[in-house]
Amino acid sequence: MNKKFALPFVIALIIISLIGCQTESVSPLSASLSELSGQVDIKQANQDGFAPANANTTLEVNGQVQTGDDGRVRLDLSSGTIIRIAPSSLFTLTSNEETSGGLITKIKLEIGKIFIILNGGQADVETPSGVASVRGSHMKVEVDPITKDIYITCLTGNCSASNPAGTVNFTNGQQVILFAFDETTGTWTAPGVLPMTQEDFEEWLNENPETKELFEQAMSTATALAQPSETPTATPTLEQALPPTEASNACFQVVNPPAGASLPKQGQVNFEWTEQAGAEYYVITFIDANGNKATIRTTETNPSYYIEIFPNGGQYEWFVTAYGSDNVEICSTNSNSFSKPKGDPTPRPTREPNPELPPTEEACSHAEKCDYYNFECYDEDYYYTYCSEG
Repeated sequence: MNKKFALPFVIALIIISLIGCQTESVSPLSASLSELSGQVDIKQANQDGFAPANANTTLEVNGQVQTGDDGRVRLDLSSGTIIRIAPSSLFTLTSNEETSGGLITKIKLEIGKIFIILNGGQADVETPSGVASVRGSHMKVEVDPITKDIYITCLTGNCSASNPAGTVNFTNGQQVILFAFDETTGTWTAPGVLPMTQEDFEEWLNENPETKELFEQAMSTATALAQPSETPTATPTLEQALPPTEASNACFQVVNPPAGASLPKQGQVNFEWTEQAGAEYYVITFIDANGNKATIRTTETNPSYYIEIFPNGGQYEWFVTAYGSDNVEICSTNSNSFSKPKGDPTPRPTREPNPELPPTEEACSHAEKCDYYNFECYDEDYYYTYCSEG
């Protein structure tokens, strides 16, 4: 990333954040519609069906917006947050809730795509395959209409995504996929973090004039602060203008094993992560390729375990969650992965003959014909109790 242009962009974000960080109070949630194009329909909570929307229409709490294949609309929430709804979407305005951490705006996206430009507090987006959250300030959530997989990009701010398999935190210039429930295996896949692509950044610029204005503001500031140079400087991309990812990630990080490590099938392996402020204990979650999940609780940040506790071979995903003294989750690391060979099967114990009870010749003759591993053999127990293999 071009850090020369990161600082002014951070300054621009800080100024905007300070403006939005005024005292919040809970009020009935509503949204004003504007910049409509194509087919845009709304349904208020007390109505039975959808009707065409008009500019300056106010959507009340639990109201819905539905866009056609060519429909787009901007929603200005009463909390100051901006939401842009893309074509082929179904959106529900749910509620405002006040918590110890501030105001939480809750919305629901059943299908389609939305862009959230948050103005203070937090926004939670409920989807068919999990929940996406953002705290200051830019997040996109998209629901695949066929697979129900959820694609989330975090342009700036602190974002998180969760499903029954786990929670992951991510930040500037990162994305997460929440895969839908696998009905074939009956399992969920734990979310993992990936970098945003150049196409993801361009989508933000193309679909959101507010983002473009913010970007241009940061770039003009950078130009004013730059020292005169004989060599012209190329205009940076939006990705280059973003603040560094590491600077904004407040959650602790996995250290060892490194991502993609190949572990042995036997012996001790050290699992290590950095300390999380306020953590009383940690819970490590392991998920194998079949979705089977195991957890281990520890107060250490570098415990060692025998890898034989994972007999199955193949790929494993793992992450660590920190909990405070009140047993409330603080945050989770990004999901990491490792692979290992299949463990050796546990040998079947050999039963010694009992010399005090000699068998009859007929019973031994019949039992000797039994397969050692045939559990249905009638005389097998008798044979290994009373007969010698010789």
